[in-house]
Amino acid sequence: MKRKLPSKLFVLDALKRRIDHNHDMHELVTSLMRRAEIGYRGELKVDRLWQEITVPSNSYLFHNYESQNDFGNSHQIDSLFICPHFILILEIKNISGLIWYEKEKYQFMRKKLTGEIESFQSPFEQVQRHVDFMERIVERLGLELPLHKAVVIAETSTVIGNVPEEIPVFHSIGLPSEIKKLLLKYNSPALSSPHYEMLVNQIQKIHKPSIYKPKFEIPPLRKGAICECGRVMEFHHGKFVCICGLRSKEPLYQGLHDYRYLFDEWITNQEFRKFFLIESRDAANKLLKRTEFYCEGNNKGRRYLIPEDVWRIN
Repeated sequence: MKRKLPSKLFVLDALKRRIDHNHDMHELVTSLMRRAEIGYRGELKVDRLWQEITVPSNSYLFHNYESQNDFGNSHQIDSLFICPHFILILEIKNISGLIWYEKEKYQFMRKKLTGEIESFQSPFEQVQRHVDFMERIVERLGLELPLHKAVVIAETSTVIGNVPEEIPVFHSIGLPSEIKKLLLKYNSPALSSPHYEMLVNQIQKIHKPSIYKPKFEIPPLRKGAICECGRVMEFHHGKFVCICGLRSKEPLYQGLHDYRYLFDEWITNQEFRKFFLIESRDAANKLLKRTEFYCEGNNKGRRYLIPEDVWRIN
């Protein structure tokens, strides 16, 4: 399974575009997006190493695996490797500087080259929580399968200080060796083919990707089709026009992309007009029909499904 861009990046990108640049929250969103981009690049760096690793042909590798536990709380696993021999859960961190863990405080620390010290959410508690979740899934199926976990550091210059001994922590370059060790340790399958298929089917069944929801209060957002120059475009004679002179349909699809990630994947004529600042119902109807989106309902109750890749349709 190829890793997709996380919804967090799409949401933060849309917020960055639609929050007034002078608003205090714009700086926060920009900072969060920068961190999310760094994290994603680190995950891709680790993903490339899997191409060099020889694993059983019936193995499965899930990236950005998402599911919910019995309490409705989400689990977002960076990489989940499953084979008939064992399960491996990876938490990937793309952090530079000196890192260490203060166990009594459950505090994961980083010292930058500048000397500044920062605290992050502990990856050790995160990965253990995911292991506990997977253990419950395996047990409920009446199966037994070894579960392993590790924290992988994607940034090559990072110095790994004091960390928990019970959870492997290593640079990404060591991943092939760690996988090889596990395959040598568990050289015989722990599950029969029917039991393994049952487990994989269950894990695929409960995989439920979600859209990132910010934990901060979202300020008023700019509506409309936004030009490359940053201005809100006006709708004239069936087209979006900017005072800079640009006439383009791309801001329409970009706006629909933003609406999908910030509000809903479905949009009605009324919601479309309100968001894109269009007065005419007929004009909005023509634009929506032109998109050729899947729709359901009739007349005023009709709604259109905005595709996940809408920004790349045009």
